[in-house]
Amino acid sequence: MKKFFVIVMSAALFAACDNPLEYKPENKADELIVNAFLDAGETSHLVQLAVSSTEYVRPVEKAELRFYVNGELKARTSEFEEIEWYGDTAGKGMRFEASFKAGDVLRLEVDADDRFSAYNEQVVPPAPTVSSIDTVRVSETSNEEYGTEYLRFDFRVRDAGPEEDYFRIKIDSYAEAVFYDKDGKELERGSLKRMQPMKIDNDPILNGGYINSGSDDFGLEIGTRNTYCVFSDMQFSGASATLRPMTYANTFGGIPPMPEGAESAVVESYAIATIMSLPQRYFYYLKALNMLQDGSDDLALEDVQIADNVEGGIGFVGVSNSAGKTFRIGTRKIDELIYYQDGPFYEE
Repeated sequence: MKKFFVIVMSAALFAACDNPLEYKPENKADELIVNAFLDAGETSHLVQLAVSSTEYVRPVEKAELRFYVNGELKARTSEFEEIEWYGDTAGKGMRFEASFKAGDVLRLEVDADDRFSAYNEQVVPPAPTVSSIDTVRVSETSNEEYGTEYLRFDFRVRDAGPEEDYFRIKIDSYAEAVFYDKDGKELERGSLKRMQPMKIDNDPILNGGYINSGSDDFGLEIGTRNTYCVFSDMQFSGASATLRPMTYANTFGGIPPMPEGAESAVVESYAIATIMSLPQRYFYYLKALNMLQDGSDDLALEDVQIADNVEGGIGFVGVSNSAGKTFRIGTRKIDELIYYQDGPFYEE
């Protein structure tokens, strides 16, 4: 089931038709894999590429990517960048810069290795209706692994109409650093953005209508862990709701990669709270990944299908629209940077 695992791994690194990805070695030729999560709130977008065969998955050797908005070419690139996953190289990607908005028709085209041509075309959904996003620090005593202090984010949203709409909540940490040498001279500036682990057991909408009373801080005692924090407005149809996911306050301490010779640094830390409006296929794609990655018993109750919406290849291109707010966490001055064998660290 090599093709199945490629799709799951690709989604973990980033976020149409209804067909499942069936693995049939006897009648499947090599195929181009294209995976991307594109959001209207971002201007830089990454597309992951690989080639899948009946025996193995290999990197793409050469490719050209073209991106159109309403029929107009907005980006073209043949440059690769390595995709890292927990410090290891996890494949090749192509990055491009482009802006788009609700209602725009997007088309992504990829030609690779002089034999593959694949594309995806879809419409950007409307942005979610959000009245406010706030944050507050709260303390609990049930979690020993991550500490007891949390940042809780209050998303006040309202149902936009009679149709069922689909959403995802995401919290990112963002750090900007200035590095100095031993004489206090500025060496380099850098930034780091990464997705935060979420704690949603205090929110009945994100937890499928339940409040978890157990010790598992990530979700329900029964059912599927909502790793991708997706939900629909079915539970507050025609009304408003406040969603209250939390993340661990002490995981906002990351710093960007340090240049050689850095002895100290000043780091500004931020939290970026985002709610994303998703097309239905994108919602069910992430919901299926929740079950597959969690290994939930729900798999015995549902026929889980991983959506494939890439014409001429396999994979999934998700398009979302978002609303968000950035919160400043604080400033840290790191007086001594310590270099270990696998890279620099610090102590305050």
